[in-house]
Amino acid sequence: MKIALVDDRPEEIDRLLIIIEKALPHAKIFSFSCGEAFLETWKRGEFDLVLLDIFMDGQLGIEVARKVRMEDEDVRLVFCTTSNDFACESYEVGANYYLHKPVSEASFGKMLEMINLSQYEMKRFIRLPDGQRIVLRNVIYSEYHNHSITIHCKQSMVLQTRMSQTDWENTLSEYSYFYSCSKGIVVNFHEIEEQENGMFLMSDGTWLPISRRKTKDALEAFAHFRFEKMRRES
Repeated sequence: MKIALVDDRPEEIDRLLIIIEKALPHAKIFSFSCGEAFLETWKRGEFDLVLLDIFMDGQLGIEVARKVRMEDEDVRLVFCTTSNDFACESYEVGANYYLHKPVSEASFGKMLEMINLSQYEMKRFIRLPDGQRIVLRNVIYSEYHNHSITIHCKQSMVLQTRMSQTDWENTLSEYSYFYSCSKGIVVNFHEIEEQENGMFLMSDGTWLPISRRKTKDALEAFAHFRFEKMRRES
């Protein structure tokens, strides 16, 4: 998950960083001191959640939000402010929530419940080099062979794309539920049914080997994934 913090007050950024790192330890967080700097980096699909201060030097948060919404209808937009002055405008740009400063752990947690990031996660997709669109949570596992990636998905769908294993792993690197358990094989931790005798049983019934060299790290990563999943669900 990638989160952008846009605020011209460093102390507010620091406060949010501490809160987010506790609530979402695997999130990648990027901070920007003004709307202009954020817009230089931003592109459709770049971030999952954007927290915008409304009152900033330069472009107001509401102006930044309008530009984002013109191209991205899905990204979660949350305004952080000490005032309700722009409440009407926030609805206009499809803001998902209004956080009052100073933001607390409790108010941030409530915001996460309300904006339903888990639903957004289920729809997240990427485009392969050949233009194919793939919903990441539909992927069960992938195999690399002869300069091509074969992607096994739910509902018995299989996709192929010409791509190196390194480029494929780099594409998936920001999503912590993907893991390369053996040379040329990447599994989706969400789709593992069992782990036994150095193998993962996937949700489609396929047994996949765990490299001996990677066994300790793979099992620790999977155990950590399950722990964090249970923590979120509880």
